[in-house]
Amino acid sequence: MIFKVLLMKVLYYTSTGNNLYISKQLGGELLSIPQLMKDECFDIEDDVVGIVFPCYFATSPKTIREFVSKVNIKADYIFNICSYGSDGDLNSLKIMKKTLEKRGMKVDYSNSVKMVDNFLPTFDMAKEKSIKDDSEIDRQIGLIKEDIENRKEYMISKKHFTNVPFIERILEETMTKKYHIVVGEGCNNCQICTRVCPRGNIKLDGKPVIGDNCDFCMGCVHHCRFDVLSINDESNPDERYINSHIKVSEIIKSNNMS
Repeated sequence: MIFKVLLMKVLYYTSTGNNLYISKQLGGELLSIPQLMKDECFDIEDDVVGIVFPCYFATSPKTIREFVSKVNIKADYIFNICSYGSDGDLNSLKIMKKTLEKRGMKVDYSNSVKMVDNFLPTFDMAKEKSIKDDSEIDRQIGLIKEDIENRKEYMISKKHFTNVPFIERILEETMTKKYHIVVGEGCNNCQICTRVCPRGNIKLDGKPVIGDNCDFCMGCVHHCRFDVLSINDESNPDERYINSHIKVSEIIKSNNMS
């Protein structure tokens, strides 16, 4: 007998729309993690509760790590879904599962969805978009949705590169110092960069001013319509990526901290 999910909350983090797209396909009540953080809403309860997040260097964004260190989930079934473009999703899911279970929340299901990798210093967006297959992405999400509806217990198992000790510290001290956002000329004060930032880390003073409270999600760079923002050592600075199924207004609603 198939048990259909009737009451479900999906907590998500998005910058270019990938994880919002996954969450919308899964259904249920969608709750933005940056907005939950802003409202200091950490008590989440429902029959089923899921967290949908991106893989960042074999872990998750700082906002996600801060959130799971505070959230209290009461549910009969808890799942984690990680979007990724290259290796590291298994590490991310293991860290997430361990963090939640250490705080008394049993994770019943963990899985991942391979999508366009939008990490600009490493990946060429033109090439990434050319190999993107919407039907394959939807197939992956469809199988996960069916698993959740059946309340399947599962932890993804596949070969992964390493379990890096203190991986969050490596991300903060190495990756975010090696790469940085470059602010050029030509800003027309459209404010999109300030409104898509999940940490309220960008102000406008004639041109964008980047603060020191960055997730390095690069949403501001991908959404900049006038190429004012870029990343040092980009593979292809002429290409950007936003999930074609998600409106910029949806991402602003998810992330606007003003």
